[in-house]
Amino acid sequence: MKAATLQAQVSFVVHLPFKPERTAQGRQMVMDIVREMSREPEFINTWINEMQDEPDTLVLYETWACSRDDFIARQLPKPYRVAYEAQLPALLSGERHILFLTPLAGFPTRST
Repeated sequence: MKAATLQAQVSFVVHLPFKPERTAQGRQMVMDIVREMSREPEFINTWINEMQDEPDTLVLYETWACSRDDFIARQLPKPYRVAYEAQLPALLSGERHILFLTPLAGFPTRST
């Protein structure tokens, strides 16, 4: 990827530690919200992963074609996100962690 393209992006990693009895519901909520997010014009991708040593924890890697500030200002107020955010705390066993990243380089190969 070109450096100018990467500068117009934000990536972040989100850790969602679900309560064991709420993991299935949490996973479904994540799948549903990612389907909604994927319709946004600034959306690039999201990878949803399960931690191998903590299967009740999902880790999302998201990339958006906007700045961090723009993402917060324009994406978080969306009605589907507000509903998700309202339900999420009851499903989590601990704090959600979000790590914002500045993309430096990309090495895409092939998707499986």
